[in-house]
Amino acid sequence: MSYDGLVTRAVTFEIKKLLLGAKIQKISQPSKNDIILNIYSFGKSYKLLLSANNNEARVHITKKKYENPVTPPNFCMVLRKHLSQSKIIEIEQHELDRVIIFHISSVDEMGYDVSNKLIIEIMGKYSNIILTDDKFKIIDSIKRVNFKMSSVREILPGLEYNFIKSDKINILDKDFSKDILKLDKNMPDSQIPQKVFYENYLGFSPTIAKELLYRSNIDPRINWGLISEYEKHILNKNLYELRDALINNKYRPSLYKDNKKYKEFYSFELKSLGFDENTYESISEAIENFYEYN
Repeated sequence: MSYDGLVTRAVTFEIKKLLLGAKIQKISQPSKNDIILNIYSFGKSYKLLLSANNNEARVHITKKKYENPVTPPNFCMVLRKHLSQSKIIEIEQHELDRVIIFHISSVDEMGYDVSNKLIIEIMGKYSNIILTDDKFKIIDSIKRVNFKMSSVREILPGLEYNFIKSDKINILDKDFSKDILKLDKNMPDSQIPQKVFYENYLGFSPTIAKELLYRSNIDPRINWGLISEYEKHILNKNLYELRDALINNKYRPSLYKDNKKYKEFYSFELKSLGFDENTYESISEAIENFYEYN
């Protein structure tokens, strides 16, 4: 499954439409790395799953019923203390990365306005759910990370939260110019074509890289040096079409299955897979069905 930066953007767009300005009414932690937020938004109730599970990390609206432990875990109690009955005032993706930030406003016991951020990092075994104050000072996290666990970045109460730095290109930047034709000037002939995308562009996965090659009628098994100039121009055109779809939030939530089980979900059509496609109005529904029925 490919919960990459492009899927993250689609999810962020969807939940922002539904939950911006909504109130967090109830918070539960049904398992070690999962949080459920019960949210009331303009006359409707929603459940939002925030998961930091190593192999199933994700964020989406859920309709599934979860059993909660008799005694809430410590992180759940921290979230309840700081976020219960609070208002979601902004939801954003960090650049085109697999990070979603909820900006949350509440009133403390003294009557003062308080702002917090709830940050969900969807990064495989490094996934996390982190609560900070308005200045990114960490209050707590569902996974505490000390120096012995990571020499790159500690996630502990009292420390400053820092986003993971990346030197990859964000194709959504207004001044984006480092397209395929620009990268081609310094590309070694031995480069594997699909790696050009996920090694250079932020948020890209092998899934969308293979799809762009397929749409450009390029054999993924050949090296970069064997791709013609015409094919490179077509590939570049397809990259810009994808960029336009992302900028304009034009998605096609889909599930792909063989005759046995679901093989993939994505926020765009994947012609390259060759599996049966089921399309959905909601990216959340597609993601939930993938995990529910696999």
